[in-house]
Amino acid sequence: MPPPATPHQGTRPVPGSRSAAAPAGTRDKLTSRRLSLGRRLAQVAVALVPLLALAAGTGPTAQAATWRPAAPLVVRTDDGAVRGMASGGAMEFLGIPYAAPPVGRLRWRPPQPAAHWQGIRDATRVGSQCAQPGGAILSDPTAGSSENCLYLNVYTPATAGTGRLPVMVWIHGGGFTGGAGSLYDGAVLAAREHVIVVTINYRLGIFGFLALSSLDKEGGPDSSGDYGLMDQQAALRWVRRNAAAFGGNFRDVTIFGQSAGGLSVCDNMASPTAVGLFARAIAESGCLTPVPSRQATEQRDEALAANLGCTDMATAAGCLRAKPTTELVAAEGTSPVPATGWGPVPGNAVLPTAPAPAFATGRYTHVPLLQGTNADEGRFLVGLEFDAMGKRLTAAQYPSAVQALFGASLTPRILARYPLSGYPSPDLALAAAETDGGFSCPALQADDLLSASKVYGYEFADPDPPDPFGVTFSFPLGSAHSTEIEYVFQTMPDIGVTPRPDNITPPFTPAQFVLSDQIMGYWARFATTGDPNGNGVPPWPAFTPARHQIQELTPAGTAPQAGFAVEHQCTFWDSAGL
Repeated sequence: MPPPATPHQGTRPVPGSRSAAAPAGTRDKLTSRRLSLGRRLAQVAVALVPLLALAAGTGPTAQAATWRPAAPLVVRTDDGAVRGMASGGAMEFLGIPYAAPPVGRLRWRPPQPAAHWQGIRDATRVGSQCAQPGGAILSDPTAGSSENCLYLNVYTPATAGTGRLPVMVWIHGGGFTGGAGSLYDGAVLAAREHVIVVTINYRLGIFGFLALSSLDKEGGPDSSGDYGLMDQQAALRWVRRNAAAFGGNFRDVTIFGQSAGGLSVCDNMASPTAVGLFARAIAESGCLTPVPSRQATEQRDEALAANLGCTDMATAAGCLRAKPTTELVAAEGTSPVPATGWGPVPGNAVLPTAPAPAFATGRYTHVPLLQGTNADEGRFLVGLEFDAMGKRLTAAQYPSAVQALFGASLTPRILARYPLSGYPSPDLALAAAETDGGFSCPALQADDLLSASKVYGYEFADPDPPDPFGVTFSFPLGSAHSTEIEYVFQTMPDIGVTPRPDNITPPFTPAQFVLSDQIMGYWARFATTGDPNGNGVPPWPAFTPARHQIQELTPAGTAPQAGFAVEHQCTFWDSAGL
């Protein structure tokens, strides 16, 4: 795929490619690593459901009660006018439909254009979150969880005017089964860094990633499985058409996301149908995702359809469309789905190949990438699986937990490399192995594969960030999975067990505020120029295969480090084939 995009040039508010194919051995190692991470992400998606369900069921309603238009502002989109509201130094335009509701005959079909409206649409409340396990399934598109969910939110500086500002489009995480764009407040980032921030919803779980032969017959050979990815691209096309109306530059769009959102960023880099929709990419705690074959995915989903009473595969699509939303959501977490998890399916026009082989052979959109992981990714995931369920991991259970994560053949080697004697507790030993083998070392390999397109690698390493989850574990959280998000937005994401009102400033120490300011500046400058450097911040060198320099982001002093591979034992994981 030829490079379609090149870099373009382009007050804190009140709180409230490689061109040649990679060697076969490299591809094999990367594939094995991705499969290991994938099994874990599938397990994590299930574990996250209780947290996401609480947010999905009550978050928007609780927030909406606190929102009051302070200084209404009207913007005309290509579908009609919207009235937003002021929020400190930003303007917010919430709950804007970017596509038609994917319900009825549009369930499991590509997103269709949103209907035009007359008059001025109120854009001061978020739209519904996409239907997801555990959430209240409501028909009201302004609250709760619903199939009528293809909405986005736009945050602009109050002084955007007619300028042409960079646009940053956030793709939320949640294991491709939960979450919503509205759980992340872009007002502070927009106001402080003078960028446009857009947060989006996309279809999740069974609604976003079902692959069936009867659906393929409707849309063409092997066309099913990627409706959620199609939604993301429909939102990007909406941004391209409407960026100027909000003061943004449609040529200066950066996609950024975390966890499943980071995986989505790299899926879009590998997707030919996303060419020209973004100029830069930021992936946090996820880039390369495990992808079962299309055949395996369709077999899995045919079994799921049969469990729902749709046994004739020739008519399964129509049969499933007749099922109520609640029944389909209830079936999402049943066997055999948790074995592989939901997510984009390769083998069609949207995603011809998975990101890993696409990157290894140069068949991807060559744009600058900023990507990285957290120093203690595995701690939250291990804590969710054990502590949060009242069954703290014991020494006797440690070998079986390693085997469940990495497979029987590798367990003896991993137990020898991560012995219980080297860690304060079994859960921290498992978390270290999961961090290194599932996140840190795969990220390093992704940096290497994509270095020809200019990559900036990072590790977020605050040892004591504020807890965004509200779940007490028996060990320190550290810089666990998702803890960097509050530093990127300088607001607490609404991903905990208790819904938060909008725009809550994290309880940072002064040094943590400095780190958050640095991270926001790095991200925004990268979105503006393709280079995070400038404005007096610590220099951040681009990653090169010869010099594996990773920017360590920490309150103690941000600086590049060359010991990342040693710290995370990546030579071992390379030799293990993970």
